[in-house]
Amino acid sequence: MRILASLTALIALGACSVADLNHGAEDLRFNALTDETRRAWDVANRDLPFDSGTVYIIANEHGDMHTYALRPCGGDHICGANGQRGHVERTADYFVVTGAYPHRTFLLSPGGDGYLNWRGVYRDLAWN
Repeated sequence: MRILASLTALIALGACSVADLNHGAEDLRFNALTDETRRAWDVANRDLPFDSGTVYIIANEHGDMHTYALRPCGGDHICGANGQRGHVERTADYFVVTGAYPHRTFLLSPGGDGYLNWRGVYRDLAWN
């Protein structure tokens, strides 16, 4: 009998809820549509990394400005200026380059900006 009373109380509390689940789902759909539209605009109208060959990067790293060069070297591989071979992966928002420079991951977004992850710290970068 107690279980039946407990379940009835839970159902009654759920009926009193004021949460609008349909409104929340509509917000999620709108945000996803906005992101997809921005991504399509970026691909159609902005420069993409590696479209014209080598990408030159400048980033503030531990107080100093450092420059890097990343060039395509076959398939999904990217080579750094020191000749070390890395890997590029395309995500929804970034071209992620790993392995071309030790302890550095480059997140290049369309249009010439992005982030440098150096030992777990994200720093702004510009690329051309």
